[in-house]
Amino acid sequence: MRVKLTLSGLKNKAVPRDHFHQLSGLIYAMIQKANPDYSKWLHDEGFLDGSKSFKFFCFSKLIPEKNAYIKAGDNGEMIVFTKDIAALYISSPVREIMQHLVDFLLLNREIRILNHNLVIQNAFASTESFESEEELFKCITPIVLSTRNDEHKTPFYLRAYQDPAQFGEFLTKNAREKFRVFSGRESSVSIVVDGEYVEKVGRKSNIRINIVDDIEVFGSVVPVKISGTGEEIAFLYDTGLGEKNSLGMGMIEIAGKRF
Repeated sequence: MRVKLTLSGLKNKAVPRDHFHQLSGLIYAMIQKANPDYSKWLHDEGFLDGSKSFKFFCFSKLIPEKNAYIKAGDNGEMIVFTKDIAALYISSPVREIMQHLVDFLLLNREIRILNHNLVIQNAFASTESFESEEELFKCITPIVLSTRNDEHKTPFYLRAYQDPAQFGEFLTKNAREKFRVFSGRESSVSIVVDGEYVEKVGRKSNIRINIVDDIEVFGSVVPVKISGTGEEIAFLYDTGLGEKNSLGMGMIEIAGKRF
């Protein structure tokens, strides 16, 4: 399920260019108002698989109207909205998460992001079903994948432009693991990066994202083809691709569809 929020009150307001951490906190706060115990469980534990924890939700950045913002700050690290309206998408395959968000939206018409009070003008919920066994998607937010090796003490973030085939293999492994944890069943879903696109844009597909102070990750904005059952494709559409979905990474949309 996916919810689109239309927010107003943004004109002349400034937010960090990478405001994923703030939006993640907002989503937990919305769930917390509807069900404090569930919000705490989701934040502190989530869906466990050994030492790994999955939250199974994803979201976009604040999406302004076309060209309705300017960059500010020495390195463009802030954005200032020049019009009043922006959209925010939130999605999850977990019924309880979306139900608690809907419960919040039924009783509240304002939210607070950073120091800004914004009005929820409307909220539209939708579900997407997939009958085809493969579908082409574009990125709303960057796809993050990492690996560890002896040469790096910290996670090494994979870049799709460096090795599209390897990026697709890691993406497939991650998708199958998430589906198994969520459903309790094995998956044969596979994901392939659009190699022609990557060859054309090269390093421009690589995005540096500042999550919080002194914590940066690297993600790739590339088209991907997902092959699998309709259930598997819908699950990935709702939960996001790659890692750090609960920080907004890896949200996708059907290629050619506006968002």
